[in-house]
Amino acid sequence: MSVSLLPITIVPVKMFQENQFRIQISHSLVHYWNIDLQMPHLLQIGKHTIQITIEGANITKDELGFSEPLLQECCLPIEDLHFVASYSRKDLTITAGPIIGLMTDFNDNGEEPDFRSIHSFCEELHEVVSNMGGYFYVFHFRDFIKGSLQGYCLQDRKWIKHPVPLPSVIYNRIHSRMLEASTAFQSFKNNLIKFNIPVFNDRFLSKKEVHNLLFSEDHMQPYLPDTAIGDEQTIIDMLARHRLLFLKPIHGSQGRNIIRLSLNGEEIMAELSTGNGRENTITFKNYTRFVQWFQQYQKKTIFLAQQAIPLQTFKNRQLDFRVLCHKNFQDIWKATSAVARISAEQQFVSNIARGGEIMKPLRIFSMLSDQKTAVQQLALLKELAVETATIISQKCEGLVGELGIDIGLDTNGKLWIIEVNSKPSKNFEDKEKRVRPSAKALIEYATALSFIHKGGLQHAFIRNHDIEQTE
Repeated sequence: MSVSLLPITIVPVKMFQENQFRIQISHSLVHYWNIDLQMPHLLQIGKHTIQITIEGANITKDELGFSEPLLQECCLPIEDLHFVASYSRKDLTITAGPIIGLMTDFNDNGEEPDFRSIHSFCEELHEVVSNMGGYFYVFHFRDFIKGSLQGYCLQDRKWIKHPVPLPSVIYNRIHSRMLEASTAFQSFKNNLIKFNIPVFNDRFLSKKEVHNLLFSEDHMQPYLPDTAIGDEQTIIDMLARHRLLFLKPIHGSQGRNIIRLSLNGEEIMAELSTGNGRENTITFKNYTRFVQWFQQYQKKTIFLAQQAIPLQTFKNRQLDFRVLCHKNFQDIWKATSAVARISAEQQFVSNIARGGEIMKPLRIFSMLSDQKTAVQQLALLKELAVETATIISQKCEGLVGELGIDIGLDTNGKLWIIEVNSKPSKNFEDKEKRVRPSAKALIEYATALSFIHKGGLQHAFIRNHDIEQTE
C-alpha cells in the first residue's frame, strides 16, 4: 500500500464567516480526492487535528485556501505555505505536512541561537524542506510546555523564535549524552508517547551495545575486531594476545580520550589522544604501573578494549572510511555518502574533529590497488555499511534513520567495522554541493514517517498529478 502525496500551497483567504475553520479546495481536487462536501472533515497538521468544513471553489488546482483563524489555530504564519498533502476518504481526513522538528541543545542567549556543530546543516535542512514542501524548525525540549511548543524558524536568513505546530516527526540531534539521560529529557520523551510523535535516532548508542548487536550475527563476526569491556584482567589477556590495543570510552565521541596500548617486552607504552596535534606518550615499566595510572580514567568512565587492526596508512598517517547511511521512503537503508578520513600528523585517530582531513574513497583505493579492484572495494565498503546499519536498526530499540559507519582497511585489503555513530558529525561530508545528500535523505525519511499509518511505515511517494480543471 502506498500514500500519494500531492504538492499543495496553503493560501490565507478572507472568509465571510471568519470564526469558522474552513478550507477552500478547487473543484478538480474535490473530484480527484472524491470528497463529499456534505460531510464534516478533519485536518491534521503535525500532531494537531481540527474539525473543518470544506467548500469547493474556482481556485488553482494545487491550492488550499485556509481561513486566517484556521492558520492561527495550527500555529502557522499567515502567508503562502508549500506543503504536501494526502487525503483519506475512510477517515475523512486531510493530512498536510510534513512538520519536522529538529531537537538539539543550544545557546540562545545572544541575538540568534547557536546550534553548534550542526548550525549550517540546519540551514541545509530548511532549504530542502522549502523545496520539497513542509515546515521545518529547530527546538530545545525545554520549550515544550503543556502541549505547546516554541521553535526557531529560518526567516530572511535569521532564526526567529515563535510558537510552532507540534511536529509530525522529530529528528534528535542532542549533543550531550548526559542531557539525554536527564530526568527532564525522559519526562519530555514520555510526553511524546502521549502525542504519538515518532522520534528517530532517539538516543546515543554505546560502543559495547553496537558490538554486541553486530556480533550476534555470525556473518558479521569476521568484520569485527576482538572487543570486550576493559577490566584489568581483560586488558592483560588481550594485550598478550594482540600486542596492540585501543582503549575507548564506552560512551566516547570525536576521538577523545582514546588510549593506544602496546607491549614491548615487559614495558607498556600508552599513547593518549589529546586533540592538540600531538599525542601524549607514557612508558610504564610493568603492567602494575600502567594500572595505577589508568585507574584515574576508569573512575570517570567504562572503557572498551579493542584489538588494534594493522590498517592501511596514507603518507604514514592513519586512514579509515566514514560511510553515512540513511533510510529512504521505502524504509530501506542506503549508503548516502562516503569519505576517506586521514589523521593529522602524529595523531592515531582520523576524526575530523581531531584535525584530520577527507578525500574521496575511490581515489584512495585507486592509489592502493588497480582501478578495477578499487571500484570493487568501494562497492563492498558501502555494502558492509548498509548491512551494519540494517542489523543495528532491526535489533536496537527505537527508530533509527541515520548512522555513520567507520570502516578500516587492513594491510591485506580486508575491511573491518571500527565504530558506529547514531549522531554522526556533519563536518566530514564533501561540501562541493550546496545541499548535501544527507540533508535530502533525512528529509525524505522524515516525510515518510510524517505520513505513517498504523501497522508500519508506508511507502510514500510525492507525485505531481495532472488534475484536470473542471471549473
